[in-house]
Amino acid sequence: MTIALGKFTKDENDLFDIMDDWLRRDGFIFVGWSSLLLFPCTYFALGGWFTEGCNFLTATAVSTPANSLAHSLLLLWGLEAQGDFTLWCQLGGLWTFVVLQGTFGLIGFMLHQFELARSQLYFASSFFFQGFHNWTLNPFHMMGVAGVLGATLLCAIHGATVESTLSEDGDGANTFRAFNPTQAEETYSMVTINRFYQSGSEPTCDFVSQEIRVVEDLEFGTFYTKNILLNMEVR
Repeated sequence: MTIALGKFTKDENDLFDIMDDWLRRDGFIFVGWSSLLLFPCTYFALGGWFTEGCNFLTATAVSTPANSLAHSLLLLWGLEAQGDFTLWCQLGGLWTFVVLQGTFGLIGFMLHQFELARSQLYFASSFFFQGFHNWTLNPFHMMGVAGVLGATLLCAIHGATVESTLSEDGDGANTFRAFNPTQAEETYSMVTINRFYQSGSEPTCDFVSQEIRVVEDLEFGTFYTKNILLNMEVR
């Protein structure tokens, strides 16, 4: 078997080897194969974000597509936009674009960290911090973990709220006909949102019941209802 394999000679100028040597070369900035996924996807994700008119100064979020299109990739050449870039942007195509590119960019970043973790510098620094500073008891590390878990919880609450409060008019609410960009009606039911949070939290979050009671009894008041009455110039 060894003799058979030895008959195949490898070209020294193989393109893959040249790229591998350049991408994995030790330097001030490590590129790596994962950067072929990281840099382009991150560039397009940030580009789509700024194209939407969002930046760090305005602190605005990319507008999400219509709730009826939430189950669609909303491709530019898809059935919804049919190659019309303006319509694609109006329907929220930049949102799905940013999400997809950002997801692949995050995957590339994690792969990039995996490649960096195998270097001697990263291993020595992690060993030093854990061995001499007990990094797991660092308060900033604790806050970071709590932030990640808290953000996950907020994302879950947000998704549950959106999916539980969509206004659907009969059986016609499907992927393509449930939302009209020029509709006058609200897409989400605010009363349903209130009831949703009331069922999972304290009764003080039941704003609707508070409003009903304060109309019946003007002496009843909470921080929420007092602000309403002040705005209405009742008190």
